Amino acid sequence: MPIDVSEQIEKAMERGEFKDLPGKGEPLKLDTNPFLTPQARMANRLLKENGFAPRWIELEKEIKQEKAQLERLLRNLKARRERLATFIAQHPHRHEAVSRSFEYERARGIARYTEKLENLNKKIQRVNLLMPTRNRQYGLTNKETALDRFEENCPSL
Repeated sequence: MPIDVSEQIEKAMERGEFKDLPGKGEPLKLDTNPFLTPQARMANRLLKENGFAPRWIELEKEIKQEKAQLERLLRNLKARRERLATFIAQHPHRHEAVSRSFEYERARGIARYTEKLENLNKKIQRVNLLMPTRNRQYGLTNKETALDRFEENCPSL
């Protein structure tokens, strides 16, 4: 008569055969990627053990940072515009000088924003070439849409 596997496990547990197993209380090591070749898995493991990551992972981090920088640049310039608009409302005689100064600041902001967008798209293209699977690739940021958003959030005074 065949013995049920679950019965065998229960009996072994009662005898204490599962106590003090190696790795007890430690997280499972589930870092194997079935889509990578054994050579790529070994390279990734060596990188990870030595505090490094594959280039595409590093680029992903940089992309997230650059997107945050773009948002911060826009948010800061928008806040500056709002403060100046309040100042102009309180001091209408200063409108022309403040507007001219802000236009210069805004033009520099647009130039920085455009440059950062172009750098972001270059990094996205690079990471997409290095990405091991296509389903994780990034879409490029549409420059015209982003600049329209900039204009909408930060128009002239």
